[in-house]
Amino acid sequence: MVGKIILWVFLGLLALLAAALLIPVKIRGSYEDGTPLLYIRYGPVKFQLFPPKEKAEYEKRKPPKKKKPKAEKPPKPKKPKAKINMDQILYALEKLPPILGRALKRTGRCIHIRPLKLWVLVAGSDPAAAAILYGKMEAALSAGFPILERVLRLKDADVRLYVDFTERQMDFIADVGVSLRPWTLVWMTLRACGSLLKWYLGFRKLASPPPPESGKDQTVLDDETERAA
Repeated sequence: MVGKIILWVFLGLLALLAAALLIPVKIRGSYEDGTPLLYIRYGPVKFQLFPPKEKAEYEKRKPPKKKKPKAEKPPKPKKPKAKINMDQILYALEKLPPILGRALKRTGRCIHIRPLKLWVLVAGSDPAAAAILYGKMEAALSAGFPILERVLRLKDADVRLYVDFTERQMDFIADVGVSLRPWTLVWMTLRACGSLLKWYLGFRKLASPPPPESGKDQTVLDDETERAA
């Protein structure tokens, strides 16, 4: 009797898991004028992932609790972070399309993308580097977009590239909606996880080192001065 109950419970959990993996998930993200927006819809439930929603009104109306004044501590210096450089962008343009193509080969038609709006402004402090990047991106788009149209279900696609040698920073406008079942995402991850990990490790190796902290710079300069003396 106990064995039958355990078996039915196990089958019920499997049925729930199968239903959860088959319910469509819709993801919509946009970016314009420095304002990102990302939300996800799972069945009838909708979550806003970014930016986080503000606190409820009743939480705002609560009177703030009185706290004892504490001695102010000096703020901790933030560690400088490495930034994405041109070598990383070119590496991604070269290595990522084949990986994604293999992952989408069998499951891509189960993914619906609507809309697909992506306007990219290519710019930089070095006009020659910006021109090279624009050429690489244009070549990747010309070769990869027809493949995406074959393996994915694309609607309302509008992808454009611009180059401006007077600007120093790149910018873009994006509005992308993706609809798929969780099982499709699981299968794609299993097919591409090894290649993506290898790509990520190579991508990190090409990262620019973070700018050294001012204190460390001064110490290094002092050491070099002492050695020279």
